[in-house]
Formats: sequence, C-alpha cells, structure tokens
Amino acid sequence: MATYKGIKGVKVVTKATDPTASEATGTVWYNSTSPSALKYAIEGTGAWASGTAAPTAGTQSGGAGITTAFLMWGGSAPGVTANSWSYDGTSWAATNALANAQSGTAGLGIQTAALGAGGYNGGYNNRTEEFDGTCWANVNVDANKPAVGYIGLTGIQTAGLSVAGYGSPPSYVSTCSEYDGTNWTAANAYPSAKASVYVFGTQTAAVAVGGHQPWQSAGFDYDGTSWSAGDSINTARTEGQAGGINTAGIIAGGGTPSITDKTEKYDGSSWTEVGDLGTARSLMASGYSNVAAATTSFIVATGGAPGKTTAVEEWADPVYTIKTVTVS
Repeated sequence: MATYKGIKGVKVVTKATDPTASEATGTVWYNSTSPSALKYAIEGTGAWASGTAAPTAGTQSGGAGITTAFLMWGGSAPGVTANSWSYDGTSWAATNALANAQSGTAGLGIQTAALGAGGYNGGYNNRTEEFDGTCWANVNVDANKPAVGYIGLTGIQTAGLSVAGYGSPPSYVSTCSEYDGTNWTAANAYPSAKASVYVFGTQTAAVAVGGHQPWQSAGFDYDGTSWSAGDSINTARTEGQAGGINTAGIIAGGGTPSITDKTEKYDGSSWTEVGDLGTARSLMASGYSNVAAATTSFIVATGGAPGKTTAVEEWADPVYTIKTVTVS
C-alpha cells in the first residue's frame, strides 16, 4: 500500500494552525489543535460571470482596461462603426467617437490611456489612435507598422507590441512592431505569418499562441528582442482574446474552426483548460491587467456566437479551499 511519504518523499507535517489555502494547495497536513484533523487544500476551476450587456451587438471591436474600467470601440455592428463606449463594471456610457471608423482593430492599455491599431474600412490600414479618457486622436502613421488588421496587440500606450496580422493585398504577415508612445519601430518578425494570434504580457516579456491559417496551437515567447519556442495551448484556435502577464495568462473563445467556449490558463510553463465561457464566441473585444494579479480582471464583450451578441462576461479566478479528510 502506498504511503504519503512514499509518494511525496516526506511525512505528513503537523501544524498548530492551517496555512493559507493557496499556499498549501497539493499538500496534506495534520492540524493538531481543536478540532484536530487531517487536512488538504484544493484549487477550484475558476468561472465566468455575466456582466451588463453591451449597448450594441457587434464583432471585431477593440478593447482596453479591466472589468471595472473597460473601453470598447469600433467594430461591425453591422457596418464599420466609430462608436466608443466605457463600462464601469455595472453600466455602459457613450464616449467621444473614434477619429476613423474601424473594424478588425486591436487594443491595449487602460480605459484612460488606450491605443487602437490597425483595422479595416474598405481596405486594411496602419492607422493608430490614442484615447486620453475623453477623446480619440490620430497619431503617427508609420511605415514600420504595416497596413493590417486582426493583429495581436499587447502592452501599454507608451510601450506596445504588435504581432503578425492580415493585410492588403490579402495575405498573412509575420511583421512585428514596437510602439514608444509616438512612433512604431520594426522588431524581429514572428516565427510564422499568422492572423488573430493570442498575445498577452508586456513589450519586453510577451507570450503569443494560436492564430491562423491554418489553426495553430504553438506558442512563442518574446523577450523584447527575439522570439523563441514556447508552450502550446491544448486546443488550436484563433480569433479569440487573451490577457495577463507572461507567467499568468488566460485565453478565451475563438474558432477551432467551429466557434468555441473553451478557456485556458497559463502558469508560465503549461496551459490548463478551466471554466468555459457562458457564450461561445469569436472576434470579441477584451480588457485585462498586464501587471500582478493579471487574470483577475479579464473581461470579454460582444463578438460572433455565431451572429452578433451583446454578451459581456468577467472572469473570476479559482477559489482555494481547505478540506478535512473524512473516513467512512
């Protein structure tokens, strides 16, 4: 018969008080105080919760911010739109419109310092717009940022990273660019020409996975200079959304090629499937934090399900629980 020591290499530890559940996950200990008991800690799966529906059903919108301070703009609702909306975790309010109507745009930053790049309106373009909490304004159009849509975009308004995409003439591109708050600078190319790659992290520590064509699961890491092989996701997919930092990331939805509700979390070395979206969808807007506690403020809004939806969902990280071993 296997023993705990035989499996773990150590004896069960006796403790006078319980450790925190998150610290003790995966271990067993004996609580020697009243009521004395053998205990263990487990991690829940995490779950999505419904937020307030978006004002307009649409797809291919840009997004930035967190669950309680989110910004969404552009997209197809139907027809290419310049609309921009803010969300405080409870209600939506119209903001000043984009300078240029865009669909297939990507976003980064926070609600009061957001950036939208690339997109489509009769043709793919290399426009970049910044939002200051009140107004949108065009910034430099730069040859180092190709005319593409469906790019992967991450970072902050003064330090952004654009990854791959789809452009004119119709083609997938591997071009990457870095933004310093004023100009785009060409960076080392992504390892393969893809569109709608899931990207999260910062300009100097990013993770990219998935994308098409064809649908892929491979992951790559970026250190601010070079790309290297990373960890693959469990389900090859594209056209969903991602958030987090390079050691704590999350991706949701997309096409496999069928529309999926699957969500996966990343711990810096491997991907794990967690709670599914309530509404399977692709081409949605999202916002997230790319600092500590990165996956606790992930929000997705609208998208194709198929057919345009107003659904908004907010991710709740797993709950850690201490359990008592019982004998029947």
